[in-house]
Amino acid sequence: MNVFRPHTLEELFRIRREVRGTLFSGGTDVQVKIRSGSLSPTALIDTKEIRTEKIVKNDGILLIRMNTTYSDMLSFDLHEFPILQKIIPTIGSTQIRNRGTPLGNVCNASPAGDFLLSCYLYDASIRLLPTERVVKVEEFIKGPGNIALEPYEVAYELQFPVMNNYLYFFEKVGKRNSMNIATVSAGILLKLERCIVKDIRIALGSVCPNVFRSTELEKKIIGSRFELPVFKEIAQEYSNAVSPISDVRATADYRRKLVRNLLIKAYFELGGENDVQGS
Repeated sequence: MNVFRPHTLEELFRIRREVRGTLFSGGTDVQVKIRSGSLSPTALIDTKEIRTEKIVKNDGILLIRMNTTYSDMLSFDLHEFPILQKIIPTIGSTQIRNRGTPLGNVCNASPAGDFLLSCYLYDASIRLLPTERVVKVEEFIKGPGNIALEPYEVAYELQFPVMNNYLYFFEKVGKRNSMNIATVSAGILLKLERCIVKDIRIALGSVCPNVFRSTELEKKIIGSRFELPVFKEIAQEYSNAVSPISDVRATADYRRKLVRNLLIKAYFELGGENDVQGS
């Protein structure tokens, strides 16, 4: 198997035109897949030697570029993205965060991908080169391990809009505290105005072939009072809407129950308990 290590984007584009190889940076997913036999690439293209300005904030958009690791992100000022500050430390171990990349997590297209879940919450986009296509991450993901990337394209940049004045919730349930693959994960961004839900975004991991987000169900909550009966009702609707599988980590029925319980827990973590006590 051939391994290529381009040093510039131009060299990378040339290799992509000539070789049907698998791109990687940290290799935390690729190496596991090769070892398990689920991936048998004819060539590997290692992008780590390509120098980019890894993280940039420009006109209210956070740009996360090729070869940016999770540790790079934790070193950046993410105060406007507090849910990312909560999600990233739960990913893998220190060693994994030193090598693994958000862009790689998205391109791996696993429904259990923790960083991928945040992309759905933010309606994040992905920029592809050399075509300069900018695609919503939700549209870029076609299914588990399946992405809308042309053979000659390269995933270069993730784009996250700043969303001010949102409360947030994230929790990942699994069998252990570290190096944990989610049995179910849930993330929420919530904007309240005088106890009225002005906007809400709910994303769930490991319960469908893709990260699950339903704008139709979100619209049912928007305009409602922020109160427990509303969350109990919508929690049951989400539990009914997902299509989990049974595997070594959990049964489908258990995952449905987790969805319901996590969304009810989110209500209290987002301040609902204070609202109840004060009413």
